[in-house]
Amino acid sequence: MSHFLIHSGGAGFLLVLALNHLAGNDWGTSIMRGCVAALAFAMVARWFMRGVFTELHLSLYEQQTAAQQPTPEANAEAGDTPEPDAEA
Repeated sequence: MSHFLIHSGGAGFLLVLALNHLAGNDWGTSIMRGCVAALAFAMVARWFMRGVFTELHLSLYEQQTAAQQPTPEANAEAGDTPEPDAEA
């Protein structure tokens, strides 16, 4: 995940540096704001990618548990019929 942070931080730095320079700010101000933007972009990228990886792991876990559970067709072939609900 570190390459996501590096790329997003670099993109944020360059974007804010260019926008500050085009706005007419001096180099010192532009570089300091670019550094703050690099940190902010990296933190947002970390938050976003953790969410993505968490959802991917959850999806994989759900696929594995669904593959382990027997299907109703397999129960019918084995002779096991589900009992009807008592309330119905």
